Amino acid sequence: MKSLRKIIIGSILLTATISLLLVVVNILFTANWAMKNPSVTHSKYDIGAIADGLTNIDGAYYLNETAAAQFDAQYSWAMLISQDGNVVWSKNLPADVPLTYTLTDIATFTRWYLNDYPVSVWESEDGLMVLGEPKGSIWKYPITSTEATISQIPSYLGGFLILNFVAALILALLLGSWLYLKLKPIYEGITALQKKETIILPTKGVTGEVARILNETSVVLKEQGKRLADRDKTRTEWIAGVSHDIRTPLSMVMGYSSQLETNPNLLPAEQDQAKIIREQSQRIKTLVADLNIASKLEYEMQPLHLSKVSPAAMVRSIAADYINNNDLSDSYSIFLEATEDSNGLSLLCDEALIHRAITNLIDNSIQHNGNGCIINVSIKKYQDGCIIKISDDGKGYPPEVLGNSDEPVFLENHGLGLIIVRRIMKLHGGKVTFENPSSGGGSASLIFNP
Repeated sequence: MKSLRKIIIGSILLTATISLLLVVVNILFTANWAMKNPSVTHSKYDIGAIADGLTNIDGAYYLNETAAAQFDAQYSWAMLISQDGNVVWSKNLPADVPLTYTLTDIATFTRWYLNDYPVSVWESEDGLMVLGEPKGSIWKYPITSTEATISQIPSYLGGFLILNFVAALILALLLGSWLYLKLKPIYEGITALQKKETIILPTKGVTGEVARILNETSVVLKEQGKRLADRDKTRTEWIAGVSHDIRTPLSMVMGYSSQLETNPNLLPAEQDQAKIIREQSQRIKTLVADLNIASKLEYEMQPLHLSKVSPAAMVRSIAADYINNNDLSDSYSIFLEATEDSNGLSLLCDEALIHRAITNLIDNSIQHNGNGCIINVSIKKYQDGCIIKISDDGKGYPPEVLGNSDEPVFLENHGLGLIIVRRIMKLHGGKVTFENPSSGGGSASLIFNP
């Protein structure tokens, strides 16, 4: 459930962050718009400058060039109303604008519009200067407020931001909770699939389609698992049966060939042939035994008989057996190296399986170096565990072994020996590594973790 919580918390934080960013973007957008589109109310300086540019010469009014340029840039028409309410000067005056005004008319249009024309006014010595713009060009609406209200605007803005953040956080929590409730069954279903359990998820709602697929997948996986289990059981039983059935006739072949090998009435060539029959029969017996144990190890059907074992003593015993083996050619030499700190080591293991792993590696060096080699068996302490290394000065291991030290890979030339070693070490919680040292030969290390 930790992964699901991480997804939900991430979704909540992401939603809250997005909402907060939207608020910030809205504020920045509004501020940018306000800066690029300032109030269309013209400054008093501009209106006053235009009014001052209008002069009365001998009863006629003239607008100088500077004032006329400012007027053309900002306004469409203008007029000057004298103290008696009559228009005494105008420029581009529309036809629907009156030429005479009462005090009430002037009080009205100075605040709003003059016949729907937005206007600006300025008091001059000769009367009231009125500057107008086209209809529908400017929106004017007077807004008044108390000083107390204006002074509270910063706190209102701060409250607005906090309210937006809280609202965004609440929405994110609601969304996260909703998402959690919808994804929780899916998560539990996937977890159950990993354990190969049958699942029945509700198929309604937004996750209904996913739930339906998981339900169907669960049924399919269960059926496949059952078929695989039946197949593996059948194969294991078949291998065990073949191993058992072949043991008796093979023992008879080996027994009779051994007698013929030492029969003085046979010619030396016939004795050699009997020896070959015995050796090859022994090889068949070993291969069948390897196939049987490899199958059991693969499906974890090999029982473990754990006991406290001295690895140093076991390695010495194995090396001594090979050294004292009269059938081993003189072209093979075996040397043992055990560090002093390895003598006190103790391993909780299946002694028979570990014994087989070590002998498989020694046999591998012998079988794949037909011209002979020097085999070194060493043991040393490794943390609270140990490392047993079998190395030789032969032709080394093929690349397929070096590149696949974690997973068993069947190699025709190496049979099942190395696969069995890997599975035995995996069963004991350790591992085996293969390498070809730069000095030559091959080296295999059995690493027992503490």
